[in-house]
Amino acid sequence: MSNVVAISLSKRNRQRGRGSEAGFGVMELAIVVAIIAILATTSLIIFGKSRARYQLRQQAQNIAWQIERARMLAVKNCQTLTLGCTANNTVFGLTCSTCDGAKSELLPYTIPSTVTLSAYPTITIKGNGTLQATSGGTAITSLTLSDGQGRQVILMLSNAGRVTISDIYSG
Repeated sequence: MSNVVAISLSKRNRQRGRGSEAGFGVMELAIVVAIIAILATTSLIIFGKSRARYQLRQQAQNIAWQIERARMLAVKNCQTLTLGCTANNTVFGLTCSTCDGAKSELLPYTIPSTVTLSAYPTITIKGNGTLQATSGGTAITSLTLSDGQGRQVILMLSNAGRVTISDIYSG
């Protein structure tokens, strides 16, 4: 009987010894930290690309808004307005000499240095809302904005005066 008690005490001591080893080993912690680092890095890369896409889309919307607002002012005042860029292509706004009233309602838009345009158009908007866009004397129907990192968005200009923004794509 004393052998049975000794064997059961021995088993209990062995089980207690294994159960008292709590915590993680260095390798286990290193693997968990590596997985967290990989997930964090991937998340930052995805966030950065999404932010750049959002900013390019926002710039396209700002230019489209300028055109739409000028169209609305042309119809409201029943006059022909001209939109265009300054000589150094950094500001987009009304360039007509007889539209002082409209100029006070539509402030010029500064094109960020990170964005390039495929053309620097002159857009003539008539009092009935129709528009004609030219660049260097050639009629254009679209304008491509690029961010210098391969992302582009296209503004499509219709003669009826509407501006449509495409999805962003990598060129």
